[in-house]
Amino acid sequence: MTVPEPMTPPDCDLRGLEYMPLLGQRLFGSEFDALANDSEWRAGLTLWWAAWTQCPAGSLPDDDAALCRLADLGRDIKTFRKLRERALHGFVKCSDGRLYHPTLCEQALVAWDKRVKERARKAQWRARKLGQEEGQDEDVPPTVPRDRTGTEPGQNADVPADVTRRDSITVANATGAEAPPPDLSKVIFDTGVTLLCGAGMTDRTARQLIGKWRKQNGDAWTRDAIVSAEGRSEPVAWIEGRRKAQDTDADEARALSSATAERYRRMEMPGPPSRAAPATTAHS
Repeated sequence: MTVPEPMTPPDCDLRGLEYMPLLGQRLFGSEFDALANDSEWRAGLTLWWAAWTQCPAGSLPDDDAALCRLADLGRDIKTFRKLRERALHGFVKCSDGRLYHPTLCEQALVAWDKRVKERARKAQWRARKLGQEEGQDEDVPPTVPRDRTGTEPGQNADVPADVTRRDSITVANATGAEAPPPDLSKVIFDTGVTLLCGAGMTDRTARQLIGKWRKQNGDAWTRDAIVSAEGRSEPVAWIEGRRKAQDTDADEARALSSATAERYRRMEMPGPPSRAAPATTAHS
């Protein structure tokens, strides 16, 4: 039987990229999800993340002691060996002696391609900037620096190049300056109205309710509440319940703080005067 070649190149290094595509549709429809018990599932997912941050990305060492540690089981090799077969479901041993997961490697190659292109673009921009400073930028093609979030929209944009968040993409204009940040109130109303109208509310009623939430709780709270309610069948009840739960927590915190302050106040109060020792009478 022919041993396959490694599925990612030796220099495929995604360390520092705090993002790994989970591909939920494939994961939760897989044989692994159907057959693995809780311990096997947890160990398997932990090993996927370990493989994503190994070099080459998407691979693992074929060594039980190392795999045991990477699966977050410390030195408990006995337990790991019970979980090993299912936890390593999908991994294939290749000609370099390492275990590769085809799905992880497929996504790793996309992310690695973006990282390589990003490094080249940064190098090009630095060369252009240096040429400008020296007055010799004619031979360097014009370009613009990356946006500060490190994202790279376009084909396969589901895998950012070097980011921890995907919801803060900025756009640079032709001069290299960043576009102004989006209007938070507009974002809140656009997102909130879509959410509430999708639950059967009219546009006007939805806007009135969102305005009420903003007035009572502020923009940041309203934005977070709307985001947390996405996918809920009754978003209004969810958001109102969130507010009540927070109010209850705040009331309990205030009560606890008040009781603690009272306890300390009592501890600092002077106690009853101590009795003086009886004086001794000298005998003549």
